[in-house]
Amino acid sequence: MPLKFLKIFNLKGKKQFSIITPIFNRSQYLPEIFNSLSQQHEVDFEWIIVDDGSSDTTKEIVSSFEKIFSIKYIKHENKGKPAAINSGLEQANSHITLILNSDETLCENILKDIWNYYDSDNGTFRKNTVCIAGLTKHINGGIIGKKVFIDLLVSDHIRYIKNRNIAGDKCLFYATEILKKYPYPIIENEKNITPNLIHSRIALMHKTLYTNQIFLEKQASQHTLVERNYWSANPLGSELYFNEASIPPYRLKLQIKHSSEYIFYAKMNRRKNIYANAKNKKIYPIGLIYYFMSRIKSGNRKFFW
Repeated sequence: MPLKFLKIFNLKGKKQFSIITPIFNRSQYLPEIFNSLSQQHEVDFEWIIVDDGSSDTTKEIVSSFEKIFSIKYIKHENKGKPAAINSGLEQANSHITLILNSDETLCENILKDIWNYYDSDNGTFRKNTVCIAGLTKHINGGIIGKKVFIDLLVSDHIRYIKNRNIAGDKCLFYATEILKKYPYPIIENEKNITPNLIHSRIALMHKTLYTNQIFLEKQASQHTLVERNYWSANPLGSELYFNEASIPPYRLKLQIKHSSEYIFYAKMNRRKNIYANAKNKKIYPIGLIYYFMSRIKSGNRKFFW
């Protein structure tokens, strides 16, 4: 069914939304995403699909979709999810951007609701925030993680999510121009890095608006980023993240823990100037003690010296 537009917005030649989906050999999920986007009415958006070198039927499925909204298809060699997201951001021409993973679908007409929080003249959401974060639910209806204790809370990824240990995925709509300023670092021979790196970098300068409205539904479970095998599979990116996460405004306990993790991955990467490259040299000695204690406690003396 064609999308309906109640009025013409003065959007300076931009669409209201860019929905970026990086995908690699998961074409079976694309029809569900398309169906959820077809239920977004009275908004102007583009769906940017970045095919990260898939060998399945991704291209054919995309070609089969009815053109009831703008669809951009980009394919390049397999470089990993960070590079795919960067490619999508380069093509984004909108006010608001969402990174929508291949196993996620939007709630019906949620884009219209999100737009009501946004001031296109200032390029921010309500209360001068650059991101709005809503809840995610499982396909069976259960909410993933915790609700916000105060609806429409203004905070950021470090002070609210990390320092309060708020578990569960949030659905994050960013002002596009802000997200473009924080591309993912591309690390040779590594094809993934925690999105916490980007969220934390943005949190140092900007605020997020947190709401208890459900924005998104997960179709299937993805590999959790907290699993040790994920971090170890991408040790250079892990070293980068934990080093940057060892400074304030992370709370002191996390600074120490992250400093210890930074030391672990720096040793895994055979760094010679671990202390010299540490972002938080004041906390480094305590992090080093924590590192040795954790090695002894686990009985794993790999990278002990």
